[in-house]
Amino acid sequence: MALCLDAAADADSAGDFPNGACVVVGQEAVAVSGSQAEDGSDPTAHAEVAALREAAACRLLSPGAILFTTLEPCAMCLHAAAVFGVSEIVYACSRSDVGDAAYVSSLNAKELANQLLRPLTLTHHGDPDGRVADLVKAFLGRDTR
Repeated sequence: MALCLDAAADADSAGDFPNGACVVVGQEAVAVSGSQAEDGSDPTAHAEVAALREAAACRLLSPGAILFTTLEPCAMCLHAAAVFGVSEIVYACSRSDVGDAAYVSSLNAKELANQLLRPLTLTHHGDPDGRVADLVKAFLGRDTR
């Protein structure tokens, strides 16, 4: 999760949404990314999707991979993880910790995960020092969208 937190802070420093993700296969982190969607060139470049793309491009993504992320995944990221064969998503900060303004729909990730045809476990790791929530709330407070 430390890699995800660093990627989120880097994304924030670059003016992007402060979310970070890491794909782990076995015991190895094979891809790490922060969000890359704010510049408008690719609205699907959430941290989770960007990390999955990076792992797939390097042929390092395999069924059973675990996706770590700083935020509870949105519907798009959850579905992308399922398509890529991820078995578990571990997230630090829940939607209730940052509020609905960080999401574009009211779809609940846990309910969606239960409806997937491929099993995918969601595990709430927690954000014990509030670092993720603080980054997101600060970003949303200065966001001018």
